[in-house]
Amino acid sequence: MPSPEETTARTREYLADHPEAEDALGSLLERDADGNPWTFAETNLDSGQFGELVSRDLATAVDDGYRLQRPAAIRAALDGADMAESTEGNNPATAENTAAKGVSLSEMLSDRLAGDFQTRLAVVGALLTVVAARLVAAPAVLRDGYVVSPANDTYFFRYWQEQLAARADGIFDFALFADMGGAASTRPLSHAINWWVTVLLGGVDAAPLVAAWLPIVTAVCLGYVVYRLTYLLTSDVRVALAAVLFYGLAPANVVYTTVGFLDHQAHQYLWLGLLVVALTTLATDVARRARETDPASAARAHARAPRSWGIAAGLAVAVAASAHLWGGSPLTFIPVAAVVGFRVALDIRHGGSPAFGNVPLVVGLIVGAGLALAAHLGLSWHESIAAVTPVLVAGGAVAVVAAGELWRRTDLPASGFVVVEAIVAAGGLFAYWQLRPAEIERFRTRAEDLFFREGATETASLFSPDFAVVFGPLIQLGLGFYFGIAVLGVATWVVARRYEPGWLVPVCFAWYYTLLATIQVRFAGQLAIFIAPFAGIGLVYLLAAIDIARPVEVLGPASRTGDTEGSFYSEWDGGTSEDSSIFDRIGDAETAHGITSVQLPSETRLRGLLVAAVALVLVFNLILIPPLVGQMTHDRAQFEAAQTIDGHADAVDREYPQNFVLSRWGDNRMYNYFVSGESQSYGYAQSTHDPFLAAPDPDAWYDRFQDRVGYVVIADRENAPPTNSSYGALYEGLGVGANGTATTGHYQLLAADDGVRTFAVVPGATLRVSGTNGERVAASTSMSLADETYEYTRNATVTEGTAVIRVAYPGEYTIGNRTVSVTDKHVLEGNQTNISSA
Repeated sequence: MPSPEETTARTREYLADHPEAEDALGSLLERDADGNPWTFAETNLDSGQFGELVSRDLATAVDDGYRLQRPAAIRAALDGADMAESTEGNNPATAENTAAKGVSLSEMLSDRLAGDFQTRLAVVGALLTVVAARLVAAPAVLRDGYVVSPANDTYFFRYWQEQLAARADGIFDFALFADMGGAASTRPLSHAINWWVTVLLGGVDAAPLVAAWLPIVTAVCLGYVVYRLTYLLTSDVRVALAAVLFYGLAPANVVYTTVGFLDHQAHQYLWLGLLVVALTTLATDVARRARETDPASAARAHARAPRSWGIAAGLAVAVAASAHLWGGSPLTFIPVAAVVGFRVALDIRHGGSPAFGNVPLVVGLIVGAGLALAAHLGLSWHESIAAVTPVLVAGGAVAVVAAGELWRRTDLPASGFVVVEAIVAAGGLFAYWQLRPAEIERFRTRAEDLFFREGATETASLFSPDFAVVFGPLIQLGLGFYFGIAVLGVATWVVARRYEPGWLVPVCFAWYYTLLATIQVRFAGQLAIFIAPFAGIGLVYLLAAIDIARPVEVLGPASRTGDTEGSFYSEWDGGTSEDSSIFDRIGDAETAHGITSVQLPSETRLRGLLVAAVALVLVFNLILIPPLVGQMTHDRAQFEAAQTIDGHADAVDREYPQNFVLSRWGDNRMYNYFVSGESQSYGYAQSTHDPFLAAPDPDAWYDRFQDRVGYVVIADRENAPPTNSSYGALYEGLGVGANGTATTGHYQLLAADDGVRTFAVVPGATLRVSGTNGERVAASTSMSLADETYEYTRNATVTEGTAVIRVAYPGEYTIGNRTVSVTDKHVLEGNQTNISSA
């Protein structure tokens, strides 16, 4: 229930929109003062005005009709007075009912304030859980004053973050948005947000701080979006809190929004959530009005309401943003198109007006598509297919709504309209393919990049046979998936049978991302957002089943609440005063508008059972997060290898590209970010590293590396190449012939630690030893590497009177009965030393 101040403000807004209803509202106040319910027929309001009265929470449904909410506050608006001090005690009926129950007004207000405080505390606690889950990797990320971001692609975003922030003249350097270079190609808005926030917080020096904490900030914002979305649909704060916990502890989502994970996912997830909230808010507004008046009048009232157009404006921004956040942005709009298509079919089936009921939605899509297209044309952002897709969806929405408005005037069934929609959509895509084959080909290429790229763990299926199919969702999403998928199935059945446009939105998005995650587990991060509300319902239902909480009441045939979408489960008929006490079970602080606050059970046993039940459900997520996140972080040996290379490069004055680090592609950007800052691409490493390790002679690759590779990092591998390969010589033999391997003359070991070998690529000093043709000459020295002493021996055969021996280390070399001193300078500059025969 709104506060007195909110009620006064809403009444003033209502009268501003409907000044002609002032006298009718005054008469209704007098009628309501009798203390008895009244009906729509007893008012002097038309259906649209009456629908607005209910939708603004100025009136609410009771058993035998309607009652005004906070009549004193409404009177204040009519009289032009401020009612900050208004309370429900000004309503004689409320005070009388309170006294009849033996509860004083002060006790009631005290309980309500306590409940509100506990609810706010619970929301804060849930959001802190979101933060805590994303700080699991903090020891590996926040290391020695550095931010060692997990994964590989994060360093691509950090590269552009720093490059653009360095070029910016301040937060008002709007010209930079149109001159972002390569950053504008596929993820322009993500890069733009990153550099803008960096400049806002102090410039390039603040880049590590932003890289560390921006993903967590966006995750917390999305957590609140999940809370509002769930509460919007259920009017049950318990379900909303549970949804936040399931979202916040979903391992697949935590991985992509953990501390330091500066990538497009954090931005993409947040704007996707805002997009869905906007769609859902518009839909629930129509549904709420339709429960208080006829569907056609409800649609017209929805189209006239200023709030609808405010939400449509937010939808437009979300559409435009979503189009430019990541490379696969066209995929974002497929479920939007599905929502529009099914929504119009629902309107037709239940007697609503597709035109009036969807005009704010369609206008939001049109404006958003226009903004996306303007950014593409004006700022050169993204590829054309990314800007064209929302335009196609918006155009299709206009056609579908117009066709639906005509269809509803016929006697044809709504199911037939769905079939026609599918046929027309297929025909439209075929026509577009014929007219714009280049863009369709580019879309196919992007789809192959997303769905058929091999070599990354995120390309596996959520239902991978490697995890016995059913355990994949447990590992990626926790038990919330199983709670959620069961409720999602029933919700789908309900949406198909009744007018529930609000629930249609998360149902479509949840099934869509379930399908995508079935193809590639990378989409489980998005699925976690949309399965969370359904999982929250499932958890509260479980708590009710063991008699700890009242049943959740959403999506059912009838509801006691005025603003829920309906009741999913049958109403609870506990009946006794003991059962109805707000202190007996969690969340029993019910009002006419749902369960708006959460109260812990007063009984110790019930409180213990509640904590144990919730902990049992969430413990799987808590256990699974660290190992899944740990797969993405870089261990100590890798970071120290990068630091070692950076120190060596500074000492010998190597600049990019002479200090380029060759490593396996999944770590390559990290190494090069910390060494040279050049972490834009890993393409060279991806095409070169494995062939190099499999080659029989690493020294033979030196000429290929000339002025392109300065360092090589080799990590322990499963199914490693044989001993007589570069991998064997360098990883197993350290380049000095250990473990019976061949020695090398161009690779100087810098560090060997915990499965990581770090080498500097060097010209090597050349020892030219004169001798008899065919004679075998050896140069050897003792050296200490990795806390062990090795005998480093290099051999060569005398040809044309000279044996040429190349060595990669400084030291005193023994050649027969002679010695020669080789310095660091000789090795690094490739100097030649001539040694005469004895």
